[in-house]
Amino acid sequence: MSERHTHPSRDPRVIRKMADLLRSGAAMLAEHCPRCGLPLFRLKSGEIICPVHGRVYVVKTEAEVTRATVEGVLEQLERLLVEKIGSSLEALRQAEFTDDEKPRALIMWLEALERVERILQSIRGQLRRGEGKEEDKREKRG
Repeated sequence: MSERHTHPSRDPRVIRKMADLLRSGAAMLAEHCPRCGLPLFRLKSGEIICPVHGRVYVVKTEAEVTRATVEGVLEQLERLLVEKIGSSLEALRQAEFTDDEKPRALIMWLEALERVERILQSIRGQLRRGEGKEEDKREKRG
């Protein structure tokens, strides 16, 4: 059997990645990646990742599906804005400072990025507070 068809749990690089995640303080979760079946890990930041596929969203309710979808779209927008800022910065480097449009575009992209990051922080804060409430409920029951 070729290495290409080896299950991810037998790949030494994946095992090393899982060990590194645990050493860095990540918690191994009971949930598994729907794509490869490996256990998921919660980073100290609260982000849930698969050692093979990266970021994963674990959703249990329709509200969580909506929130995860919004967060995913905002993260795509964040990446696009960072690209636009990089392009504007490069254009600014190559141009004379008499062209007023380039600084305006850069400011516009920076303001948009700031808004997206503020919304993402708000969503992630709500998620963390919601997870804390769920843990409190479990502790009271148990």
